[in-house]
Amino acid sequence: METIELEKEIIEIIQEVCDHQEVEEVVNGDFYPGNFIMSQVLVSIFTQIEIKTGITIPNNCYIFHDSKTKRQLNIKEAATKLLALSKN
Repeated sequence: METIELEKEIIEIIQEVCDHQEVEEVVNGDFYPGNFIMSQVLVSIFTQIEIKTGITIPNNCYIFHDSKTKRQLNIKEAATKLLALSKN
């Protein structure tokens, strides 16, 4: 799977969550889910992401955060991180 395809899949799932929670923001690759959606909710959709993409997210991994830089990741960055995880 390519990064762009993965990004689109994540955007669809995040858009559904935003619609459900009445978050009125444009959801695209530059959207930072952690700024608008509680981390518990984001963790709960990891299964949906795994099913839709076929990529397993390790239990100790939070794809919307970079532990080295201590910052939130946007969807584009999270897709890149997830793709790198899938190759390891």
